[in-house]
Parts: sequence; structure tokens; C-alpha cells
Amino acid sequence: MDTMVTEVKQSKYYSIILDCTPSVSHQEQMPVVIRTVKMDKKPEIKEHFMGFLVASETTGLGLSSLIIKKLTELNILLEDCRGQSYDNSANMKGRNKGVQARLLEKNPRALYVPCGAHSLNLMISDAATASIDATSYFGTVQKLYNLFSASPQRWAILKHYVTVALKTWSDTRWESCINSIEPVRYQASNIREALLKVREVSGPLTKVEAKSLAEEVGSYRFIICTVIWYDILHIVNHVSKLLQSPKMQLDVSVDLLTKAKTSLTNYRRIGFTSAQVSAKDMCEEMNVEAKKRD
Repeated sequence: MDTMVTEVKQSKYYSIILDCTPSVSHQEQMPVVIRTVKMDKKPEIKEHFMGFLVASETTGLGLSSLIIKKLTELNILLEDCRGQSYDNSANMKGRNKGVQARLLEKNPRALYVPCGAHSLNLMISDAATASIDATSYFGTVQKLYNLFSASPQRWAILKHYVTVALKTWSDTRWESCINSIEPVRYQASNIREALLKVREVSGPLTKVEAKSLAEEVGSYRFIICTVIWYDILHIVNHVSKLLQSPKMQLDVSVDLLTKAKTSLTNYRRIGFTSAQVSAKDMCEEMNVEAKKRD
């Protein structure tokens, strides 16, 4: 820690990156990352993880006070901060009472920049059609994983039918979302067959659940949701991975985000037609009718 603090002070100016995430113990934790430019023979962008802060209050006042207290403990001057970046929630980015507003009151040069990953989240919400209920859809994907992973026998049945196993997903990591969808996108028919097999060999409760999931996986609504979400997350995940590179440059980042926004805008305009074609092909493979259920 002392070495990192020394490097921050040597660089003088810095930006601060924050986010709030509930831990497994249900405490709101805020990781603190300080970004600097090390001026050596060749300028080098460095990010220093300064630890987790437990946030008992998630208001703009509570979080900003916590940040200032941490910087004071590290003997890092807030007046040298030149940037602040975090998610798009009101308590963080709020212009009146959010963290950005409260830090700007103390240092007008600490300009706010939205987190790229959360900004991509907003693009997704804008590009997805209104008929797609993300919570319901990903809830079904998670139920598929839970059903098979709860029993070695069921998992063996799944492995017999598919080449890429189902995966769980996390609502804080975009890559886990696309990884959970990929098996369903390209092996929906096989997963449905595995569910029907589970129904044959299981007890009453599991039999009902397997039948219900088999019907859902074979529905046109679920299939077209799968195609659309996979297409959208594929665009987002590609950019997200590139942005995580420690050598990423600002102009390249802006270009990547601009292209991603253009791709999502184009998908909203013409992507649904191609998604319908793919969904109908998947329905034909499963021998189910390609139409919405009432």
C-alpha cells in the first residue's frame, strides 16, 4: 500500500474510480481504484487498488464522506484529483446531491466521467425491444442451470445431449451473461431434449419443473429473446474486454464506444428482422410452432 501511495503522490494528479457491490455477507462494499500516469521514459497509465470500503450509508453524502475519509487516511490530496468515474445511479452521478456533485463542490477540477461498462448497460436497455423482460428471461436461464446442477444424474444427462454445458450468470459481470446464453443460443434443441429426459426419470416435483422449462425453451418468445440478447451482449462483451486492457488509450476507447453505440442503434433498426429468421430456424429444429403464445 505504501508503494502505491508513493507512486500516486509522485504522479501528483490522479482520477478515482468507484463502484458499490453487495458482498456475500450482504454488506455494501465500495472498491477504490486510483488511476495515475507515471511519467518515466515512456508515460505509463497505472491503476492502484486501494482496498474495499464498507458503506453503511449509500446516500451521496455518506459515500462522498467515506471517499474523502479514505483519501485523508492515505494522505492523498483531494485537490489533486482530476477525474471521478463510477456508475449511473442517482446517488453516484446525481448533479445535486450525488457523489460527483459533492466532490465537485470541494474540487471543481475533479471532472465526472461515466463508467464505460455501465454506459454500455444503458445502450443495451435502449436497444432491446420492450417485449423482452430481462429479469424473467435470465431467471429462466438460471433455472435451467439450477435444475441440472442440483443433481449429478441430471448433469450427466445434460452432458450427454450438449457439447457446451450450461453456466450460471452474475448480474454484475457482462461476460457471465453471454456465457450463460451461448449454450441456449446454439443448443436449445439439445437442452430441451435433456429436459424431456429428466422428466422421464425424475420424481413428481422435478418432473413438473422439467416439463415447464422444456415448454419455455421451446416457446417462440424465449427463443427470440435468446437470439436478441446473444446478439446484443456479443457486441457489448467484445468492447468490454478491449476496454479492460491496461494499455487502452483514451482515443481508442472513445472510438470503440462510438462503434458499439452505432452497432446497437443499427441492430435496433434492422436486427429484429434477422433475429426472427434465426428464431424460426431454431423452432423448426425443435419442431415447434414459430409464433407467440397467448
